[in-house]
Amino acid sequence: MPRNKNLISESLLRAVPLAVAGLVWLQAGAVAQQFTMKLATVTINDPNFESIKDFKARIEPATQGRIKAELYPAAQLGGIPRLIDGIQLGTIEWFSTPPSFLKGVDSRFQLIESPGVFESPRHAHKTITDPDFREPWRKAGVAKGVKAVSLWMYGGSSYASTTPIRALNDFKGKKFRVLATKLETGLMSRVGAAGIPIDFAEVLPALQQRIVDGVRSNIIVMGGSKYYSVTKFVTVTNDSYIPIVAFVSTAWLNKLPQDLRDTVEKLGRDMEDDMFKVAQEFDARVEKLWTENGAEVIKLSAADQGKLMEHARAVTEEYIASQSDLQDMFKLMVATAAKHKG
Repeated sequence: MPRNKNLISESLLRAVPLAVAGLVWLQAGAVAQQFTMKLATVTINDPNFESIKDFKARIEPATQGRIKAELYPAAQLGGIPRLIDGIQLGTIEWFSTPPSFLKGVDSRFQLIESPGVFESPRHAHKTITDPDFREPWRKAGVAKGVKAVSLWMYGGSSYASTTPIRALNDFKGKKFRVLATKLETGLMSRVGAAGIPIDFAEVLPALQQRIVDGVRSNIIVMGGSKYYSVTKFVTVTNDSYIPIVAFVSTAWLNKLPQDLRDTVEKLGRDMEDDMFKVAQEFDARVEKLWTENGAEVIKLSAADQGKLMEHARAVTEEYIASQSDLQDMFKLMVATAAKHKG
């Protein structure tokens, strides 16, 4: 018996270091399982840039460093087409942008920017973040490799121009850079202008070279990119509202353990209302930024604004009626918007 006891003791003594070593190896493996998340935008000095900083501040502590976020604003990883390709291929993990740029991935992504649908930025934000609309809409591109994890309203549309747009007739004969949707080009056509799609990174050179006479975008993002250095007039119309959507690569997302995948999606949702507040704070002071830099901020007369909104609603209704693949989601958006009016 004593000999057997000694054999058992010796076996245990040999086993303990092995078990400890195995535990250390497992712990080391867990610590080493770190995932890099490149967060890309084409803008800087604006709420979209703030949004990737905000997400980095949330995701790293929430995952105890298992996800490391890297920030790439101002098209550092390339222009919009390259960033969209990167998201689909999984070489870029996050791209936040107005969703119309991804209409080639799924045509339903352009719907949120439909002219004439929303009454105000708050109305638009409440609609797109309502789960009844948010959940089906954000999954529209999953089959093509992208998933929306965060939606928030950036602000209304404005027209920065090299000559003033003081009345609806002033649009006639002008060329405006747009986001490449039929909704935008259709609206430009209605007011006698031409809508020309140009990558965001190439807009300032296009203005300097007079390839276009102006830009249809948001006054905040144009101010952050110093468009007032080239265009000394900006006409605020709010004929549509421009959201920002953070798209994440499903190829990357599917590589994550389930807990990290859930955390990415939860934190994307959690930041939406906060980022809308940031956008509203920017909006409250952006006109001053333009005027301090020698530009004039213009508003249309009530009559011309009313006519512009009529054109906007007509363009949207006609386009949606011609696109059977958009109608169900558009009806859902309009029904959701009706809940949040007033």
